[in-house]
Amino acid sequence: MASVIRENRNGRAMYRVQFFDRDNKRRSIRLGDVNRKDAEAIAVRINSLISHSVAGTPPEKATAEWLLEIGQDLADKLANAGLIGKRETATLAAFLDIYIKTRGDAKPNTIRNLKNSTVRLVEHFGADRALHSIKPGECDDWRQLMVNDGLAEATISKAIKHAKQFFKLAQRKGLVRCNPFSELKTGGERNDARRQFIDRATVAKLIEAAPSTEWEVIISLARYGGLRTPSETLSLKWGDVNWTTRRITITSPKTERHGKGYRTIPLFPELLAVLEKSFNEYESANGRPPSQTQSVITHYKGGGTNLRTQLLRILRRAGLQPWERLFHNLRASRQTELCDEFPSHVVADWLGNTEAIAAKHYLQTTDAHFDRATAQANGGKVVQQVVQQTAEPTRMEAKTPPPTKNAPPLQGEATQDVASICGYLPELLNTTTLPPAGIEPAA
Repeated sequence: MASVIRENRNGRAMYRVQFFDRDNKRRSIRLGDVNRKDAEAIAVRINSLISHSVAGTPPEKATAEWLLEIGQDLADKLANAGLIGKRETATLAAFLDIYIKTRGDAKPNTIRNLKNSTVRLVEHFGADRALHSIKPGECDDWRQLMVNDGLAEATISKAIKHAKQFFKLAQRKGLVRCNPFSELKTGGERNDARRQFIDRATVAKLIEAAPSTEWEVIISLARYGGLRTPSETLSLKWGDVNWTTRRITITSPKTERHGKGYRTIPLFPELLAVLEKSFNEYESANGRPPSQTQSVITHYKGGGTNLRTQLLRILRRAGLQPWERLFHNLRASRQTELCDEFPSHVVADWLGNTEAIAAKHYLQTTDAHFDRATAQANGGKVVQQVVQQTAEPTRMEAKTPPPTKNAPPLQGEATQDVASICGYLPELLNTTTLPPAGIEPAA
């Protein structure tokens, strides 16, 4: 049975817990600056640990949670007394390095983004900082520092999201008592300033300036097929193009770990022409058609750096200004365009994302949307003006004295028009729309 013993040190009351361990050896743990009530509570937990140590069973939930909450100093004393195992003290840089190494299944872009976030954490908190010593208030300071440095909201949001992810694992491993980043607001990851709709006239100039048919295919697949470039574009093989059914099977490395490694898109007319051109050129040059397993794009085998660099050269050759997120905005422009013609769930299925993701990161409001809305508004105004102009003479006529017996009768079409207008007079006075066709005038 553990007992609490009071000691006087330098005129202050201090407490220690004395007990016999499972080997019946007397031990004591000095608690430092705690009051008697807390010392007695610790003694209860020590009794529980001794009991479970003797029985060879894990401590109950309440004691296990208490062990996660205690400080490192008390944890070390309990470990030295043989009541618990040595608590692992992990440093920030070492833990993050191990985390990155365990994500070998992630895509290169994902690894790059994770590393960017680890750099921001290490630069702020220090490489040798113990994980359990990072406090929520310090996390608030870290977020504010990124804001002060002028980082985009989307960048800040991603860094915070990754920090929560890192420390969630640390918490599961018992390296930290709680996640200090859990209450930190992430904000939005969308950045509307980087969005740009790339219209067909711009794409036509781009394709015209392309140095080869392969580059015409790359640009067309991104803009008119909505493929992720480079991953999906470079994965495309001639066997994926079904000329008979007019469909293309897209291999998607980005979504394969979610069980959606493939999807099917239509062989859009814009793609049909350029793919046929590429197919025929290969057949003419080699005396045979390309094999089913051969890649459509043969000059690039991976990585986006070369594609982006070459696309920038093509833009300069075409006399065009580069836009943000070169290939993403080509893909996003296609999704925006298709959603004007097809249901959004169909388009999301074709492009391999969800309606929610499309609305957040892809769909854009274009000048064509404003033009169409303005045209409809003008059309409605014209109709209203026509009705008003037609009805006005009728109202004036109602104020005009009846014609005398000697007045000549109305003749021909004029007679029919006035009669029709008068027949619809009640409706015209109460509505701004023309009567439906086929309804007889009122008597």
